[in-house]
Amino acid sequence: MDEYFELDGQPQFIISGSLHYFRVPSAYWRDRLRKMKAAGLNSVSTFIEWSYHEPEERQYIFNGDRNVVKFIKTAAQEDLYVLIRPGPYIGAERDMGGLPYWLLGKYPDMMLRSSDKDFMEETKIWMEILFARLSPLLFGNGGPIILVQVENKYGVIGSDVTYKTKLRDIISKHVDRKALLYTTDLGTYDSFVAGAIPSTITTIVTHDPLEDLRKLMPLGPFINSELTTGWWTYWSVPKYWTYQDMITDHLEYMLKKNVHVNFYMFAGGTNFGFTSGATFNGSYIPVTTSFDSDAPLSEAGDPTPTYYAIKDVLKKYGFATDLLRPTKSVKGAYGVVKVVGKINLFSKKGRALLSKRYGVIRDKVLPTFEQLRQRCGLMLYETELDSVNGSLFIRMPRDMVYVFVDGVPQGIISRMHQKHTLQLVSRVGSTLSLLVENQGRVDHGIGLRDHKGILSHVIYSFNVILDGPWKITGYPLHSVNFNYTANKKHIARGPIIYEGLFTLPKGQKPLDTFLDTTGWVKGFVWINDHNLGRYWPQIGPQVTLYVPGVWLRAAPAHNRLQILELIKAPLHLTIQFIDHPILDVPTTLFPNDIKI
Repeated sequence: MDEYFELDGQPQFIISGSLHYFRVPSAYWRDRLRKMKAAGLNSVSTFIEWSYHEPEERQYIFNGDRNVVKFIKTAAQEDLYVLIRPGPYIGAERDMGGLPYWLLGKYPDMMLRSSDKDFMEETKIWMEILFARLSPLLFGNGGPIILVQVENKYGVIGSDVTYKTKLRDIISKHVDRKALLYTTDLGTYDSFVAGAIPSTITTIVTHDPLEDLRKLMPLGPFINSELTTGWWTYWSVPKYWTYQDMITDHLEYMLKKNVHVNFYMFAGGTNFGFTSGATFNGSYIPVTTSFDSDAPLSEAGDPTPTYYAIKDVLKKYGFATDLLRPTKSVKGAYGVVKVVGKINLFSKKGRALLSKRYGVIRDKVLPTFEQLRQRCGLMLYETELDSVNGSLFIRMPRDMVYVFVDGVPQGIISRMHQKHTLQLVSRVGSTLSLLVENQGRVDHGIGLRDHKGILSHVIYSFNVILDGPWKITGYPLHSVNFNYTANKKHIARGPIIYEGLFTLPKGQKPLDTFLDTTGWVKGFVWINDHNLGRYWPQIGPQVTLYVPGVWLRAAPAHNRLQILELIKAPLHLTIQFIDHPILDVPTTLFPNDIKI
């Protein structure tokens, strides 16, 4: 029975699917898990994101949507085993690959994913905090957790034996043979050999199990730990669509070869808030808010044709039955909502209500988000100019810089667009305002140590602005929950928050819906103080933002909609709720409206 796992003395074949609890509201966990079970799966795999639970140093959050213990217990109640992937690095197309940003502030030169003393010590502390909660849920302690991953695809970047074994020992101390340890690597020989760790199971990401793996691992079952069902999407890159037949053919091939399977993703979900990561392969491109990934369960949890095709194959092999056959849920088309300009971030009230003031510095090197201990949002650097008109040059913007002179928009400098120069209209004594947007830290590879802000000198009229002085203001935007009646003259230009109230149909339970951002340019949306994520419809391919019905309030209560538009609001200040997603419009890297 070398091809099977043994649980309580009985052979067990694993059919698992990836569902990341941090991409789905906790109120929907059971729904997604139940649908996975109905498809024939017997296990669920999830990453555990360090930064999600320790967003600031030693400030731990394990309640609400971050209650990973509840997620695992819910999986057990639905008769599913659990595979956990606790990192410390997870990748997962998340900001900095799931590592907390404050590591870069505390240790600017830290070598991430290495045997660096400080990285190992911080990892040890995190794992102690995490497993204090998870250890009772290990299979050997009567829980559903049967497999625990050590790192993630480490063989792609290196083969530091000291790091791998130290990390294994840190995790093994907590798991203590109560579950099996495993690694995940790409299906090339060099990759999985570099990532392999003694005393762990080597699993691979491939559509062919490769006989070479048996040379490395003479005993034990094969696991395809990421059988791809779809692909995530980047801004300005066309959405990737999978071929259903390709997925089912690969699945059937695996089953015939007795290869255990984990679908990646089975339910994609959403990168709510500021959680999206980015890629850097010669150029920087951020991940979209939607993580639908063309998965068997859509972003809203609806079964797709791929879902039923997978279920049919699993039924053929005895894993699924027709007793449960989920259907799509009804969505709300709540129509048009009028909004009004509420507050300008640059106004006195905007700064008072929404900003964090970091003071004034006299230095040609500007402090980063990480040095100022600001995870996300916007950072404003301001100084006075000493020349009339000129050329602004910033070699290392991180990531998009909205440039204003005396409050008048001048254009954009952008890492993504590799645009570093901008002609400005100024006078002696003009105020130069550089509003920097963090678009997501790189989530993999050598660019993982991705500081945000302005990382190079600011040059104007061919001279370095040496000592400013620079006034620095941060807009973390964790919440935009404020009460303020706008003075119209303060909201004409600049980054503006628009607001509108809407009420659901009387007597109707709140339904999932989609916010159509057509006509708006770029920004973020909050509903009832829940950050839905970034919109950027004119660059595509995503246009709608998924709105979970559980975040809406039934009539007669009002729902509060807030839009932070960074570039230009439409002439008619309205936005519409529709009953279907739009995730695949034609893309463009250089839309006219952002003045690239």
